[in-house]
Amino acid sequence: MIRNLIIQKERNINKIALLENNRLTEYYKIKYKSVYQGNIYLAKIIYIYKGMNSIFLDIGYYKYGFLNYSDIGNYFLSFRKKKIIYNKIKGDNVNNIFKIGQYIIVQVIKDVVYNKGPKLTCSIKIVGKSIILLPYIKYIYISKKNNYKIINKFFLPKYFGLIIRTLSYNISIKKIKLEIYILLKIWYKIINKIKKKKIIKIYSNNNLINNILKNNRNNYDLIISNSLNVCKKISYYLYLFNYNLVNILKHYKNKKISIFKKFNINKQKKILFGKYIYLKDGTNIIIEKTETLNIIDINSNMLNKNYAIKVNLLAIKEIIRQIILRNMGGLIIIDLIDIKNNNKELIYKYIKKKMRIDNVKYKILPPSEFNLIQISREKNYNSVINNSYNNYNYLIDIRKYINKIEKTLNYIISNKIIINKKIYLYVNPILSSFLKYGIYSYRFKWYLNYKIWILIYPIYNFKIFEYKIKF
Repeated sequence: MIRNLIIQKERNINKIALLENNRLTEYYKIKYKSVYQGNIYLAKIIYIYKGMNSIFLDIGYYKYGFLNYSDIGNYFLSFRKKKIIYNKIKGDNVNNIFKIGQYIIVQVIKDVVYNKGPKLTCSIKIVGKSIILLPYIKYIYISKKNNYKIINKFFLPKYFGLIIRTLSYNISIKKIKLEIYILLKIWYKIINKIKKKKIIKIYSNNNLINNILKNNRNNYDLIISNSLNVCKKISYYLYLFNYNLVNILKHYKNKKISIFKKFNINKQKKILFGKYIYLKDGTNIIIEKTETLNIIDINSNMLNKNYAIKVNLLAIKEIIRQIILRNMGGLIIIDLIDIKNNNKELIYKYIKKKMRIDNVKYKILPPSEFNLIQISREKNYNSVINNSYNNYNYLIDIRKYINKIEKTLNYIISNKIIINKKIYLYVNPILSSFLKYGIYSYRFKWYLNYKIWILIYPIYNFKIFEYKIKF
C-alpha cells in the first residue's frame, strides 16, 4: 500500500491529507489561533460555580474554559509573584481550593464544540512520540508491552515523571533519552514564558508535526508540502525520530497548480459532508450524524440473501474509512443487512481487524440480535470535521451582531442610564436560543460582567439579526 502525506499551507491554516493508494483516508485542518486539545494556558479564574463544583476560567478565547473538580487531579500549579507554586488538593469543594482572580496553569482536554467552551484539567502532560512527560509527578509508568530493564538509567530531574508509551516498543534507550531531553526543554520554555502576570497561551499543540507524525504508527512513502517552513520543521522532526523517512520529504514548488489539485484531493473532499455513499456493486451507505450519535445504514438492491455477507464486508470496509475521515465521535451504530448467526462472528472479527488503523481510542461490541454493531469512539481533535462547527457563515454573522449588542449594553451600563436595574432584550427566536444555549451562555457571561440579569424575549416578527433593548 502506498501512503502519501500531503500538506497544503494557506495563510494561518494547514490542510493535511493522507492518501492510501491515491484514496483520501484522513483529512485535517489546523488553525493556529484556535483552541486545541493539549494546549496549555496560564488562565485566570473568573467564576466559581458551587452548584456544579466547578470553575470558569479566562484563557484569552471568546468562550471561557470549564474546569470540573474531577478534572483537577491531585495537585494544581498556581502563579503568584513571578513564581510557580505547587498546591496539593485539600478538600472536595472548589470553593475551598480556588479564589476568584487567581492564576493557574491548565491544559485543554476537550476542545470547543458548538457553543460549549473548552474543557480543562490541572494535570499537565507534554506528549512525545514514545513518552509523555509529567511535571511534578515522580513516578514512571511503563506500557505492558515494554520491558525496560535499564529504566534507572533515564535521566530525569527532580519532580518529573514519565509514561512510556506502547509506541516506544523496539525503540532504543538512546532515542528515548533524546526525547526526554526535548520534552524537558519544552517544559523549561513554558516556565520562562510565565514571567508576566497575564492570560497567555504558553504551549500550543496545533503543530502538525506533533499531531500527525508523532501519533501515526505507520510510515509514509512520500511527505510533500507547498511550504518551505513546514518542510524544515518536518525534516528536523524526522532527523530526530525517524531517520529512515528523511529522504521521502519533498518541497512542492509549482505555484500555478495547487498541491491538493495535483493529487486530486479537492474532488475527494466533497464526500466529507455527503449523506449517501455509493459503492461499485450498487450498495449504498446512508450516514446520519449528530454531535454524539452516528447512525450508518447499509442498503443493497440484491434480493439473494446468500450475498448478504459479501455486501456487509464490502460496506464495512468503506464505513471504517468514513468513520476516520469524518471523525465520528461518541456512539456509532451500524445497521447491517440481515445475516445468519454463524456469520456474525466473521463480521465482528473483520471490523476489528480493519479498525486497527485508527489512531484514537475505540471499543467495538459484537453484532446484536437485531444485526446492529455498536462502536464507541473518541474524536480526533485536529480533524476538519471536529472544528467545522465554528466555520459556518451564519455563526460568524451571529457573533458580529452579538458584538453590536454587547457594545450597546456597555454604553448603557457604563453611562448608568438604567433606571430599575432591568434590561429587556428583544430578538429573533434563533438569536434568542443562541444567546441562552449551554450552561455558560452569552447571557450568563453578561451577568458575570455587568452584574445584571438580562431578560431575553423572542419576537417572531423580527428578522434574524434584528434586536431591540429596553430598560
